[in-house]
Amino acid sequence: MGKENELTFLQKASIQWNSFRKFLWNSEEKTVLGRNGKSWAQISLFYLVFYACLAIFWAIMLIVFLQTITEDKPKWTSYIGTPGLYQIPQPEEKLNMIRFNMNNEKSYEKYTKPMRKLYDQYVENMKNSDAVNCTDGGVRPDDRDTICEFDIEEAFGDGVCNPENDFGYKLGTPCIFIGLNRVWGWEPENYDEDDVPKEIVDNGYMKNFITIGCEVYKDVSTQLNNTEISPKAGISFKYYPYLGAANDNYKNDYVSPLVAVRFSLFKKNTEVRLVCKSYAANITPGTGLFDTGFPSELRLDLTINTK
Repeated sequence: MGKENELTFLQKASIQWNSFRKFLWNSEEKTVLGRNGKSWAQISLFYLVFYACLAIFWAIMLIVFLQTITEDKPKWTSYIGTPGLYQIPQPEEKLNMIRFNMNNEKSYEKYTKPMRKLYDQYVENMKNSDAVNCTDGGVRPDDRDTICEFDIEEAFGDGVCNPENDFGYKLGTPCIFIGLNRVWGWEPENYDEDDVPKEIVDNGYMKNFITIGCEVYKDVSTQLNNTEISPKAGISFKYYPYLGAANDNYKNDYVSPLVAVRFSLFKKNTEVRLVCKSYAANITPGTGLFDTGFPSELRLDLTINTK
């Protein structure tokens, strides 16, 4: 008998639908979604005031924050205190390894292609840039907004580190480009006469230049025949400080100065680990919030195969 009084599925669904319709609009109590007009007005007023206060608070905080920044420089410049070195090409391998066969163009194309692209970009930038031709000697004009042009064709001279020679790879004397990461406001300083490192004194250290030096890791000098650096003096002080983080015109005209390093190895078909360092009186590790204790250097494993 109990089963005879049970509702069918359709009857249950009909009851639930009627209840839902009544919740949406209750014609007897004149409510919508369970609230009458007065209740809806009260809650609407509450949220209107609440979100208006949030908007005013946000606007005040934004105004206060904008008072602490300027358009000509970034707010914080102490995250990285001194620049590190970077190189072109950047091998895809996790280890910084360049390995190729000097007699097989395809084996070194992945290295020369990004170098050629960067070289062409620098040449094109020279044509469209408002940078000025600063005087020699590594001294920047007094006007800090002046951008000194970097002529990559002139800087690398008549050496082999150019597209016509596949940047030395087809000759078995490969080149890499080395530059310093941009750090806003950083200016290189000269060494005191008594503090110049011996390794760069012997290589023709010049004032007002950041010297770049490369050698075989752990001083295995028998494996390295010669290292040619262009420009020989290194990177001129006239390109610093970099001030373009918040200035679009400055960023468009400024290009990072580079040196070209050409390696010549005594031993072919053998992996040789090389280390390149930058030298200036104030390139020291650990001066910024995120700086490490490592010096400004890069390491490269180079293998030149002939077969």
